[in-house]
Amino acid sequence: MRGFLAVLQEIYVVRPAKVPKGQHKYLFAHLVRRNKPMNKRAWLASLLAVVGAFGLAACGGGNGGSPPPVVSVTITTDVSNIETFQTVQFSATVTGTSNTAVTWQLSCNTTPASACGTMSAAGMYVAPNTVPTLSTASSTDPATLTVTATSQADSNATNSVGFTVDSLNMQPYTAPVPLGSSGGNADAICLTPAPGFCFGGTLGSLLTSNATPPALVILSNNHVLGMSDGATVGQEVTQPGVIETNCSLIGTINVATVTNILSLQNQPVPAFPVDVTTAQITTGQVDLTGSILELGAVTNGVPQPAPPAAGTGVAASMSELLAKSGRTTGLTCAEVESIDLTGLIVGYSEGCATATSFSVTYNDEIEVGNMFNGQNFIGDGDSGSLAVDAATAQPVALMFAGNENSAIGNPVADVLNALHASTGHTYTFVGGAQHAVPGCSLPGLSSVKVTPQSAAALPAGIAQRGQTAAASYSTQIMNTPGVSAYGGGGSLDAPNEPAVLMFVAPGASHAGIPTTIDGVRTRLIESNSGSARGALSTQQSAQLASQSEQAQAVEILASAIEHTKTIKEQHVAELMSDPAVVGVGVSASLDSPGDPALMIFVLKGKAHNAIPATIDGVRTRIKETSPFRANVAHPLKSPVGAGCHMPKNAPATTLNAAPAALQSSASPSPSVQPIALTITQR
Repeated sequence: MRGFLAVLQEIYVVRPAKVPKGQHKYLFAHLVRRNKPMNKRAWLASLLAVVGAFGLAACGGGNGGSPPPVVSVTITTDVSNIETFQTVQFSATVTGTSNTAVTWQLSCNTTPASACGTMSAAGMYVAPNTVPTLSTASSTDPATLTVTATSQADSNATNSVGFTVDSLNMQPYTAPVPLGSSGGNADAICLTPAPGFCFGGTLGSLLTSNATPPALVILSNNHVLGMSDGATVGQEVTQPGVIETNCSLIGTINVATVTNILSLQNQPVPAFPVDVTTAQITTGQVDLTGSILELGAVTNGVPQPAPPAAGTGVAASMSELLAKSGRTTGLTCAEVESIDLTGLIVGYSEGCATATSFSVTYNDEIEVGNMFNGQNFIGDGDSGSLAVDAATAQPVALMFAGNENSAIGNPVADVLNALHASTGHTYTFVGGAQHAVPGCSLPGLSSVKVTPQSAAALPAGIAQRGQTAAASYSTQIMNTPGVSAYGGGGSLDAPNEPAVLMFVAPGASHAGIPTTIDGVRTRLIESNSGSARGALSTQQSAQLASQSEQAQAVEILASAIEHTKTIKEQHVAELMSDPAVVGVGVSASLDSPGDPALMIFVLKGKAHNAIPATIDGVRTRIKETSPFRANVAHPLKSPVGAGCHMPKNAPATTLNAAPAALQSSASPSPSVQPIALTITQR
């Protein structure tokens, strides 16, 4: 640089002779026009001019080309009404390049990702067979899916669209409407104070009575049709519910009239409370066969409507696979985890008066776990749906409450008994012959009865308790008939507790195997592996356990279930005296398949009293849960609620084909809350 400046200085004071052709003649001529040396300031200015001139010359004298065009991507597909069972071809436009190819990507904010459907490299989206959900401490709403298109010419050029998957149940239907569809009280529109909200749920099933003439009524929940004791007889019931039409009656039709509101606060059968309201159907407006969406045969990949089995239904049994079709999540299939569930406190807000609250304590309830992939059996807005036996379509439960890992239903026997006590008439379900629910065999819905074998990771100190107990009693363990190996691990019945793992041959008797060893729970694992011999390390035990997942084919004897119910009644008051315990029921042990257990529900993150491994010889099973949510008469956190959708056109009378492409179209500390859907007005 210094040499370059020195040369320039010499140029300024020495007039050159002729400038050779092709060089910067005029620039240098301008610089040497003076007859005397330049001053310092002028010299610097001239220097900058020279440097700039060289720059201009290097860039073509200032006549360079235009900047390259900006590549942009725009997804053009309408995502406002994507539904389950659909196949949707996504499209995108690309500008700024001749290469218009894009790379497609699908993501969602729930797990597993497979619950949200699939996206091909060509942009073909296949929606799931049930609505993917995201559970939080305050709601179970449809999950948000995101489709992203990225330019293959410029990876920085992307465009994304977000959407939720709707169920078939949410759309408006032409009369006569099927059951299992969206519905609610026409007066469930609460506009004061602003911005206001509305709520609704599911028109669950059809009942008939022995009255003269026989009554035909829609069965749903009080907190759906009866507005939590805030409705009056004679109010209209709409399909769909006003939650689908932006809190407006426009786009709905009247299908029934509220006729019998079983008071939540003054139950007709106080020992067995139910959440029930019925509505007399309007002539011609409701399917008289009692058909419920998605309970029938699968045609072109879409389950068709079908009636449940006629009659009075059946009592729930342990590990029974149930199916339900509801407003928000559509068809779901999951197992009964607990029966005879006692002590559930449900909070309600009466009508539109969010400050008028009360609670009901429920007994004899049915608890259904999540589906095999962890997705929810019911979501907010599925209240009022009827759960049926997946093998026979016999009614089992009227669903009304839940949280992130449980769904709660009134046994149908309690529902029918309460209606009889209230009206003096006998009610039965309108339906047909017994039949299976084929939709429960579809991907994402199929449920394989498998005993989970992966326990939670334990802190070293707690894990050591299991190892120490196993080592201390190794001789007694190996002398136990049927036991081939042992080790330490975690309990499945009690998360965060250790267990002595005892490996037995498949089908071996559990007789003589202790339920605890030195105060540590025992966990039985069926295995015919040759490696299951003698003392095992923690790693060996975990590996063998993971390899032994098996169909839970062992049924619990009815006598054992009845004995466990008796034990529960003797100890429920003591257990429920702990504020962290929010329910006690009868369930199946996961540590000892084939044996019953007392299911004790405890609040997540809240300290609870020590729960013994057994009570009067019956194993205990602990299920940690969040408080059961309230979504009735409370505005959602966002002005656009999960149930607030663009009005849809009424579908054809049959659902016999999956579309090839998208067509436009606060109670005092309650532990359990009803599951209806509430949305704020937009």
